[in-house]
Amino acid sequence: MNELSREILIERSKFLSVIRNFFRERGYLETDTPCLKSVPSMEPYLDPFLVRSPGDRERGYLITSPEYSLKEILSKGLERIYEITHTFRSGEEGSPYHSAEFLMLEFYTVGMKLEGLMDFCTELLERLFSEFRDFEFDSARVNRWSVSDALANFAGCGTSKQELDRVVNERRLSSIPAEQRTYEDSFFLVFLNLVEANLPKKEFTFVYGYPSELAALSKIRDGVARRFELYYGNLELGNAFEELTDPEEQLSRFSAEQDLRKRLGKEIFPVDQGLQRALEEGIPDCCGISIGLDRLFLTTLGGNSLREISPYYGKF
Repeated sequence: MNELSREILIERSKFLSVIRNFFRERGYLETDTPCLKSVPSMEPYLDPFLVRSPGDRERGYLITSPEYSLKEILSKGLERIYEITHTFRSGEEGSPYHSAEFLMLEFYTVGMKLEGLMDFCTELLERLFSEFRDFEFDSARVNRWSVSDALANFAGCGTSKQELDRVVNERRLSSIPAEQRTYEDSFFLVFLNLVEANLPKKEFTFVYGYPSELAALSKIRDGVARRFELYYGNLELGNAFEELTDPEEQLSRFSAEQDLRKRLGKEIFPVDQGLQRALEEGIPDCCGISIGLDRLFLTTLGGNSLREISPYYGKF
């Protein structure tokens, strides 16, 4: 374990207690789900850790998110659930904001819309800042920007691939020809370099209204994905969806993600049977979000690296 100070260990315990109290006061049920599963989440750009027992008698993956398991719980009729769990993701070695193991807060609320979830998250931030900062939390400094407005302001383009490719070429963001890039490739070249890098420092920003090509597990309304990401400065803290609940559409997207993993030369995973069963039994309309708690704790204390506050940082 990192050599964290006594004071940080106490503050970390208090931080988790404040979060649990916040959810308990609002009638949320704390749940716990497996960290080791036979089938990992499907995300094409995340790499799960493979775990084997001696002699290969057992084989599984450490979770990158408890999402699939929590959706199984939603199908049982519970309407307000949350979990604080250990999650594991490889990559980003050397980043002061990444560790292979980290704590994640993930919660779901039946009947909530995306705008209501932004309000709820702002309340959570206000509670945390009232406990850990010496100044009053200013909710007026929590920005809400649509992707289209952010691209127009920072990159001077719209969301079409043609306009994104134009900016990539003009700014020399990639040497790969436009015809060899996917929509997602072009979007994130522009978004990460020109939008995310220039988000307001020391302010929270909700970026919402992603193109339908980036819907992931969110619903699409009027051609726009019902999802947002939460940032502090240019540090991503959370990812939220108005959850897709249609089983046929969900399986279609899983198939597309399997194809993408194949094109990326990654292992192709089968569909999680528990999630498929939950979708078929019926997941109610709801919103969900996952938040990296170590990053959020760092934000509330005003630090510069997970090394300062995380017992998991630098273990690999």
